[in-house]
Amino acid sequence: MSRIMAHRGARNLWAENSLLGFRKILEHGFEAVEFDVHLTDAGELVVIHDATLERTTDGTGPVRNLRPEDRRRLRLRGPDGQLIDECPPTLEDVLAVIATDPAIEPWVELKSDPDGRPYEGMVEKAAAAIRAAGLANRSALHSFDIDVVAEVRDVAPEMRRLVSVHAPSAEKHGGLAALIEKVRGLVDVLGVHHALFEAEFDLIAREWGVENCSVWTINTTELMQKWIKVGPAFLVSDDPVTLKSLLRQDATAA
Repeated sequence: MSRIMAHRGARNLWAENSLLGFRKILEHGFEAVEFDVHLTDAGELVVIHDATLERTTDGTGPVRNLRPEDRRRLRLRGPDGQLIDECPPTLEDVLAVIATDPAIEPWVELKSDPDGRPYEGMVEKAAAAIRAAGLANRSALHSFDIDVVAEVRDVAPEMRRLVSVHAPSAEKHGGLAALIEKVRGLVDVLGVHHALFEAEFDLIAREWGVENCSVWTINTTELMQKWIKVGPAFLVSDDPVTLKSLLRQDATAA
């Protein structure tokens, strides 16, 4: 049976990448949680998806420009657009919450700066934070950037690795078949957008194996029911509560 990965801290249910969301995820007993990390010029690893602040906070400008005191003054937006009484957390903050659960797996996406460039030194800092939290044996680091994932292999070989791919990123590598050859032996899991997965299903099944994939981001009941039947390793959703209910129904009906 596929396992559930709560995407961006289950952003359709709670404020995206918030400590509130991560605590709720633990309460619901999901198997994995995915979230994003940027590195500031001040040296903080901030858990936030975008390279800029506007969409998910009441701030403006690049994440990398944040000073710690400025970050703490920011407030996150919930799914309804209203501000909540939380600032964007650091990676260490999030890992401290996750470490209270004995089983859940953190899948940490290493993001790029506003110009699409990897942050220098972020792989080392993220790996060190994960090790310090005692979570290296159940954590994974991932990126759209194959070079970043190759750096993860060198810096943190004990952690699992994933490359995310959708149609535009596959095309940059000459198509999905070419990308698969580039990451063979490098990654443990191929994270495939559901539209590309559907379009290239036979290729993926033959050359990689559906059981070695995650599919993202499945948020409608129709998509959830469809991919539950397919059975990849992970089903990635912004609404893992609904997904869990549908998985249980499917298991009961089987």
